[in-house]
Amino acid sequence: MRLPLSFFLFRDAPLKTTRRSPARRLSAMPAARRYGLTTLVLGSLILPAASPADARVVRRIHRTVVQPIRILTFGGAITATQQKVLFTPYAQIIKHQLAPSSWDGTVESLRKQETDSPHRWAAVMMETSSLQVSCSLGLLARDPADPSPNGCGQSSASIDFAMAWDRSRFDTPPDWSDFWDVARHPGRRSLRRDPRTTLEIALLADGVTPDALYRVLNTQDGVERAFRKLDQLRPYIVWWSTPEEAARILKSGGALMGSVPTGEILSAAQADRGRFGLYWPQRLQVNYAWGVPKTSAEENTALALTAWLEHPTQKQAFANAWPSLPSLAEINAGSPDSRRLLPPIAVNDTFWSTHLSILSERFEHWAAGP
Repeated sequence: MRLPLSFFLFRDAPLKTTRRSPARRLSAMPAARRYGLTTLVLGSLILPAASPADARVVRRIHRTVVQPIRILTFGGAITATQQKVLFTPYAQIIKHQLAPSSWDGTVESLRKQETDSPHRWAAVMMETSSLQVSCSLGLLARDPADPSPNGCGQSSASIDFAMAWDRSRFDTPPDWSDFWDVARHPGRRSLRRDPRTTLEIALLADGVTPDALYRVLNTQDGVERAFRKLDQLRPYIVWWSTPEEAARILKSGGALMGSVPTGEILSAAQADRGRFGLYWPQRLQVNYAWGVPKTSAEENTALALTAWLEHPTQKQAFANAWPSLPSLAEINAGSPDSRRLLPPIAVNDTFWSTHLSILSERFEHWAAGP
């Protein structure tokens, strides 16, 4: 839990914002009081037994806000689910509008946002590895008591990415090696324009087993192997940058098959849901977290919102609402693409927070090439 939420208000204190740095406020505040408001705020927002007085304290955090509370997230089915189980309930509690916008979640995009639009965004959803890198660069508000890579936020959502394909074009469900077989299955393939998930998929297609994935990728030979595999597919790739875009490419017929969040397909209208199969055995699980941009670190609204979004209750609410597996009807029917429900392959945040900068630079150079 991010501590700065408790810097600002206490049950009987008037609402005001100080210009002292978070670190100075933290050091000047007894530990028991630092934790007190976090419990109070979360209790008033989550627990049904919270008193009306507690709820008034939380609303007082937002009373002076005139503009909507702006949030950066990923659009598509992800935002639709968040709107239903996170943003709308919170807006009803504080009696104030939340305004989500879509973005690509990259470190460079956050850097640009902080330069061009400081103080604009109360919370940003990012992959956990991006959040850790942004934290180390000073782009996000950090808990001064936590020097670890997790000092700017904890993972609060996991989303599976799998291969989807047009059922009308295949007699049997394809796997990642078929994804590369353009002779037997001609057509475009859609992949993420980012080394994360894309290098893993290339190695899976080249025969690397899931348990050896990061041992291989953690070597220079393994990186070269992944890029050589991508070279084979380069002329057929359609790139996407956001989960929403990944789904749109497939639904519009822009690619024969592609990587996509499973929930974007599972939550689609029935016509699209029946049109696409999903390859379950080697899907990838990506972790996401909420951060507070550094320029918004003094804002009560940003700290209160992010503390609420990070709470286990909200994490579970999103997990329950986000469709990540086939329905029981599909499983019971024994459809070929839902028969082998192996656990997902977890994308390694520690690996990527360490290697993201170097591999992103190489990947962009490769993707921009002929």
